[in-house]
Amino acid sequence: MDATSRRPEEIVPPMISEAVRQEGAELVDVEFRREPAGWVLRVYIDKAGGVSLDDCRRVSEVVGTLLEVEDPIHYAYTLEISSPGLTRPLQSYEDWARAIGGLVKVVTRQAIAGRQALVGRLIEAGPQSVVIETEGQRIEVPRDCVARARREVEWPVGSGGSGRSRGGAARTAHPKKR
Repeated sequence: MDATSRRPEEIVPPMISEAVRQEGAELVDVEFRREPAGWVLRVYIDKAGGVSLDDCRRVSEVVGTLLEVEDPIHYAYTLEISSPGLTRPLQSYEDWARAIGGLVKVVTRQAIAGRQALVGRLIEAGPQSVVIETEGQRIEVPRDCVARARREVEWPVGSGGSGRSRGGAARTAHPKKR
């Protein structure tokens, strides 16, 4: 497959991951999608202790310049650098490993233990399966059966929180100049 037939989500990560790392962050994910205001290239970054608005600004400047030079997307788009938020998706092995001991939500392609959505504590995360403890029961979920997974917010008792959050608000954008 040549570069012209590959999607931006495939082309951009290897192009920018080192630049993101040099800015002290980790490249988590890249999305390219049509939104009401036009095409958006959304780059999710993270780092120990969380991502600040200043981190997003710095990464946006570096990545924006790199994408202008390399020009992998040949039409107008907005570059957005964002934190994956508190409810970050679990995709890579490293994501799963960091989430061990935390609260997660896993949606499966088929029912496991009679359910397709499991919310519980991640006990183990291996290359073939993950183990989630929910309602006093440990459930092993084959990794190839996971449709999507994310961390869940754990609100302190009495905090008044609803237990729901969509996370990541630190963002900056650059319109593609043509």
